[in-house]
Amino acid sequence: MANLRPLTEDLQKVAIELGEVPSRLDDDLAALKEWIRQQPHLRANTDDQFLVAFLRGCKYSMEKTKSKIDRYFTLKGKFPELFGAIDVDDPKYREILRTGTWLFLPTPLHGNGPRIGIMRDGVYPADQFRIEDVMRLVHAMQDIIMLEDDYAILQGAIFIGDFEKSSLAHLMQLTPSIMKKMTVFSEEAVPLRPKAQHFINTIAGFEPVFNMVKLMMSKKQQSRLFVHGNKMDSLIKEIPLKYLPKEYGGENGSVEEIIAEWDKKLDQYRDYFKRSAEWGTDEKLRPGKAIDFESLFGIEGSFRKLDVD
Repeated sequence: MANLRPLTEDLQKVAIELGEVPSRLDDDLAALKEWIRQQPHLRANTDDQFLVAFLRGCKYSMEKTKSKIDRYFTLKGKFPELFGAIDVDDPKYREILRTGTWLFLPTPLHGNGPRIGIMRDGVYPADQFRIEDVMRLVHAMQDIIMLEDDYAILQGAIFIGDFEKSSLAHLMQLTPSIMKKMTVFSEEAVPLRPKAQHFINTIAGFEPVFNMVKLMMSKKQQSRLFVHGNKMDSLIKEIPLKYLPKEYGGENGSVEEIIAEWDKKLDQYRDYFKRSAEWGTDEKLRPGKAIDFESLFGIEGSFRKLDVD
């Protein structure tokens, strides 16, 4: 019997719409674990809750699920400065967390829809923290969401980028190389399906960064990008005000409350992130042709999909 959280009735319906057959779930998870066992290069988390997130996020396409799991551990191992597990007791990650640069809001859209995340660019001191450290914390938070947030997995996620406090120094940290890695990881390795990305309070210098990132994304994800500038009314048409934090005039928690909750979560996941050091890939043992990472992710090259399956 699979060791999984029970879904609410509404979410169970969504899971079935995505292709989940409850009576076959044990067999699906067993098949996935057997496939992982047979991969000589792959050391992966085989906990049921972790694996079902990939199955649901890939709409139960077994081949897509296998590919995404492989890419998840491949990229985490290759680029640990961005995607590797954090030491939750490292003060710099707690300091970044407490700036509130990234928030996952407590109530999903309309109460039972996609999870809402807000990236508040510029609230961390650019002269004290590197974007790599910020994103490493964000990806650790994303790992927690993957493990415990059924709304995010089944209903997807909506992201808001708020650039009100951003500066040129913050934008300069977003190099083409870093943005390419982050875009690829989001699209090719993470089982969270972005439903929309909204950008507000944009500043001078935002447009070149936005255009650079847009070119790296799939056509489907490009169609889900919305730039509102300083027009909050435009955003509220898509996300009703009550689902935004109190600081934005809404009712969906306060920045202080959300930070406090995630401070506790990091403590709860201390052992998990320590255990995750055991997972990854050994590229010397990968069957078939080795991955040319420099060609795939070099600043001068354009991204081509990883051929791992």
